[in-house]
Amino acid sequence: MKVESIWFHDLSLEERQFLESPGDAVLPRTTDVLIIGAGLVGLFTAWCLRQRFEGSICVLDSHGISHGASGHNTGGLFAGQTSHTHPQVFRDWALESRELYGSLATSGGPLADPGIDFVRSGSLRIDGKWPGRLPEYSDSETQRGNKSEALSQAALSDFEPLLSSRFSEGFYCNDDATFHPLRTALALARDLRRDDVSLITHTPVSDFTISSGHLEAINCGGSTVSAGTFVLTTGWAAGEMSSRLGFSLPLGPVKGQAIATTPREFTMRTCLLGATMVRQLKDGRIVAGGTQEFVGPDLQATDDGRRQVLRDAAEMVPDLNDAPLDRTWVGLRPHTPDGMPVVDRFPGSDNVFLAAGHFTKGVLLAPVTGQAIADWLIAGSATRDLQHLSAARFANPAA
Repeated sequence: MKVESIWFHDLSLEERQFLESPGDAVLPRTTDVLIIGAGLVGLFTAWCLRQRFEGSICVLDSHGISHGASGHNTGGLFAGQTSHTHPQVFRDWALESRELYGSLATSGGPLADPGIDFVRSGSLRIDGKWPGRLPEYSDSETQRGNKSEALSQAALSDFEPLLSSRFSEGFYCNDDATFHPLRTALALARDLRRDDVSLITHTPVSDFTISSGHLEAINCGGSTVSAGTFVLTTGWAAGEMSSRLGFSLPLGPVKGQAIATTPREFTMRTCLLGATMVRQLKDGRIVAGGTQEFVGPDLQATDDGRRQVLRDAAEMVPDLNDAPLDRTWVGLRPHTPDGMPVVDRFPGSDNVFLAAGHFTKGVLLAPVTGQAIADWLIAGSATRDLQHLSAARFANPAA
């Protein structure tokens, strides 16, 4: 069994090499906008900005393109399942972002060729985590634009025959989708290269040059890059970077381990969300995950983690009992106490923006996050209601 994200495995050698080294080998000495972090949030920020901004843009990463959480998830765009405990404006944001993927991936859309494997697979939640009675909750969700259906136990067995009979009801969202995160990263990165956006990989930031709240430059080993505006999209590492810039954020990594089986002969009808997530790829493989382990930046795949995911998946789909595994992998989700990201101008700074901490919704929210930051940079002020995502909600200036 291999320890490698299934999304990297699915790429050709040329595609993997491009993600490692997209062609820019030398750091620019100066740029108008420097985006630190080449995951999907950083790529979408650069891509949305480039649509209306003619200045110079550079995207920088300490590893390869989307080698962090963006390349180590399970490929779900389950906007309809955003927790009811989050503000409705945030939940509506998730629906909007899912639909942005849909419009970008449709025929003639900028991500349609070569394709990002966007499929309206639907999602079925069976963990019971909804308020009050399910039929009323489903009705209220449909009224707000999240088309959904409350399924009784009898309906569940017809809807997904592979599901264990121990589940009594389910919440189904027809418009939810799945996609290939790394094919999306490839499409965005190639578009950015064609539009003269610099993509620099394997170049970690070692220091910052700050003057009176203004970030003048970053240092990368022996090189220095100055910029008019900086955007931090570094996932869980944004917490440590924020501390170095003078503002302490409760933002750190949560380890998530996922698995993929060998191809199965049965066919699932939808994606299942319970103690874990279970979905089937078009070649028959089952992907399940992931764990939520608050153990720091630990990328080590473990037998215990693999067994936990497979056990949880088999409790939902009994046909997965003793299924042979093809691979397992680990990603680090950026977590904040309320499970929502920070999308804001950096406190005390006039030229640093932060877009990080998306936890389990990073790939889902990447398009709308990138759009929000790009709009802000172009307009000079926020064009959306982002109060619920402000850094101030965690106000605790570093000593």
